[in-house]
Amino acid sequence: MHKHHHKNEETFAESELQEVNSTFTEFITFLRDFIVILIIVFFIRTFIITPFQINGQSMEWSYHDKEFILVDKFSYLDFSQDMIDSTEGTWESIAWIWQKIPIHIGDPIRGDVVVIKPHVDKSREHYIKRVIALPWDTIKFESGSVFIKVKWDNSFIQIKEPYLTLANSWHTYLPEYIEQNQFLVPENTYWVMWDNRQNSADSRQCFQNCFGVWISAHFIKRSNVIGKVLVNFWYFNIFSEGGLIRSGNFSWTQPPRFLSHPRNATYPELEK
Repeated sequence: MHKHHHKNEETFAESELQEVNSTFTEFITFLRDFIVILIIVFFIRTFIITPFQINGQSMEWSYHDKEFILVDKFSYLDFSQDMIDSTEGTWESIAWIWQKIPIHIGDPIRGDVVVIKPHVDKSREHYIKRVIALPWDTIKFESGSVFIKVKWDNSFIQIKEPYLTLANSWHTYLPEYIEQNQFLVPENTYWVMWDNRQNSADSRQCFQNCFGVWISAHFIKRSNVIGKVLVNFWYFNIFSEGGLIRSGNFSWTQPPRFLSHPRNATYPELEK
């Protein structure tokens, strides 16, 4: 009788120990999976795609205030020496890995709507703009229109910009304090502007101002271009104007456009 009771105690202890071990193993497995998920999410947001929300009317009517967008980083992925030299802080060690195996997927092209980080305002680091002029382009502003010098005869051709509203068409002017009206875009930089040409701070205005700064302040470095806009989701708020509920009816003030939005443009007039 005593031996049987002692055997039951051993069985209970073993069962309890197995339960503790099982719980600990499950916790370690969960922690491992959670860390792997974090690494995957970090990798995707850093190198593949990341979400943003638009704040303001700078791209009206191509894009609207409060719209959610997905930005494609992978298409502009570049670990060339120029990009490595521009990295700071913790990114230095990550970028150093690629010094022996440089990776260059692609660069912005004219007409792309891009997200940039020009490092001009710590309270608002990211901006959405459209690429208008590429490295070594000469851009000119005249009579409210934009001209690009073509290489086959060094003449200026006015570009057609169908993404501009009627209020913005023929209203692309330089600030009064900018004396010149032609700019040569340096190597590895871009000239970018908002689609809302009458209410924006862009390459025309050096993003802040052009007083006491070098002329290069007009241009965005290649390393400051984060990615290009890919998907447009509009603003999902069903409880307010601009969401699904409007005047008691389920309808969109502005419907989500997904891939059907002016995220890029072509300029056949510049091709021969």
